[in-house]
Amino acid sequence: MQNLSKWQQLFNPPFTPLQRLEKFNHVQISIKRDDLNHPCVQGNKLRKLKYNLKDALDQNINSVVTFGGAWSNHIVATARATALCGMKSIGFIRGDELEKQKHKWSTTLKQAANDNMGLVFLNRQNYKQKFEAEPVKNTLQNLLEKPYFIPEGGSNLLAKKGVIEIVDELKQQTSEPDYIISACGTGGTLAGLIDGVAKHQWQTKVIGVSVLKGADYLKDEVKKLSQYQHQIDWNLVTNYHAGGYAKINEPTHSFAKNFISKHNIPLDKIYTSKTFFAAYDLIRTGKIKKNSHIIILHTGGLQGGIIL
Repeated sequence: MQNLSKWQQLFNPPFTPLQRLEKFNHVQISIKRDDLNHPCVQGNKLRKLKYNLKDALDQNINSVVTFGGAWSNHIVATARATALCGMKSIGFIRGDELEKQKHKWSTTLKQAANDNMGLVFLNRQNYKQKFEAEPVKNTLQNLLEKPYFIPEGGSNLLAKKGVIEIVDELKQQTSEPDYIISACGTGGTLAGLIDGVAKHQWQTKVIGVSVLKGADYLKDEVKKLSQYQHQIDWNLVTNYHAGGYAKINEPTHSFAKNFISKHNIPLDKIYTSKTFFAAYDLIRTGKIKKNSHIIILHTGGLQGGIIL
């Protein structure tokens, strides 16, 4: 009961603001500021963890196991969220070379460790195998209690349920927009936005911006998670990754610096800088129609490195 009370305190924040910017090429731009919902369990990660941790607590499970890379927003958010809810956590981290090189740890890993997440480092092959890998099996066998599993990036049906609430909020904050644009890493947020648009019977087009190279496979992941993907106009654009995950190229970096200077809205190098760059480029090239209203979802993730 005490942990459920802690869960309620964390996962029921006020609505995040919808910030209206000036028009660009005759397109009205608004920003859904989910970066303001929590300083660490931030953005879409708070949305995606909400019902997963509730499900765990409803089953009297107080230990969470998940996967992620050295810069994973999901890892650091899970570590802090479980700590705030009085739960334990273990993160299986891609890259066994980091185990004995703490001086090379990202801020993500340092924060997760400070929140008492048990970090288990896996080589690339073992990480790809996930639960079939011997180090994973051995770790899980040694746990004293049954853990609750959350997938890499936190994307599953319960995560989608939390993301749908973004559109529930938007319904009360604005009239129907023409486009909603969001970063896409594992597909859960994009699926939730699609189903949220369907829930409210909007004709809004939903656009996901992949932050990974070669991410066409994410379209299939979205289709697995979304109940209404066949009814809603949506697309995943894959040419704005800026070099790949946790990388950024000069045009994207330059755009982000100028945007931050002009609007005082922080962007990170992994997700939001690419998403905002893509949105403005789609407007500039006419792929987003003039006289439209677009909403860009700020997915947070600022722990991954704010553009300065």
